[in-house]
Amino acid sequence: MKKIALFVVLFAMMAGSVKAQWFDFSNNIRASIGLNLGCVGYQFHPQGARLDKEYAGFGVGACLSVGGVYLDFIYQNPEHRHAKVEPNQSDWNDHTALTINAGYQIPVLSWLFVTPLVGYSNETTGLTKAYDVTAEDNSIVHKYVREHIYHHFNYGLGLTSRPLQWVEIGAVATTHAIYGNISFSMGSF
Repeated sequence: MKKIALFVVLFAMMAGSVKAQWFDFSNNIRASIGLNLGCVGYQFHPQGARLDKEYAGFGVGACLSVGGVYLDFIYQNPEHRHAKVEPNQSDWNDHTALTINAGYQIPVLSWLFVTPLVGYSNETTGLTKAYDVTAEDNSIVHKYVREHIYHHFNYGLGLTSRPLQWVEIGAVATTHAIYGNISFSMGSF
């Protein structure tokens, strides 16, 4: 009987200490802005467990967190957007990909946040025109003509760690993108 009483007391003390640390939503009273880098445009193949990487490529984006509400996007440009044109160059078959997500950061510990995400994703296919160019920012940019667009519901999970007071490092895995981010905290409000 003494062992059961001791176990109940220790369990109550442990539960009390856990409440003080886990799921403390006062940790969400902060704001941060950051940069996303990673792979965007893949999808799980509907007929089986294989990954369809036909439209996957490197993407760049941004993320924002205010009061625990998390928003981000990541975009992949056409591969040949800035390519050098060879003599008698034909148009390039290219694609783009975009993912936009929203979620709420759940503070597991004061320095660790889990973020369930939902959002939108698309991939486009088209042609990058070899000889239809414009000049932007002192470089030549080829025109991309979209032929098809594929829309998707996107969902996944993010994990954010705050190793320093002003820096947050995160990783996001969704059904159409996987990427990392680094954010800079603008402090509490």
